[in-house]
Amino acid sequence: MNEFDTAMLQTRDTFLEVFGDTITYQPGVLDREITAIVKYIDDDSQVSPSVRHRSPSIQIKAANDSAIGIAASEFEPGQTISVPPREGADAVMKHLNRIIKQTTIFVWYEAK
Repeated sequence: MNEFDTAMLQTRDTFLEVFGDTITYQPGVLDREITAIVKYIDDDSQVSPSVRHRSPSIQIKAANDSAIGIAASEFEPGQTISVPPREGADAVMKHLNRIIKQTTIFVWYEAK
């Protein structure tokens, strides 16, 4: 870890507390609540006009730590999370598709 990573680790919990939402991570056997930052990506501009609009895709930013987040080492495509499909909606099951980006402190996942 470099100096930046050390500083980020010291502020990670506060950052998640201020900007994060509680979601349920379901890796298989045991579900656990984690705090993650949920980002909704509006894809309407990428879809040709039709009768229905696709749901926004979701990215979550979680601690790269299996105790309080989702460690990159424990991730397997197809694991599920329970998260609202859009702001203000009730939580639904979404599949984690892939890791978008990762650092020592955080991992960004795509969920659909």
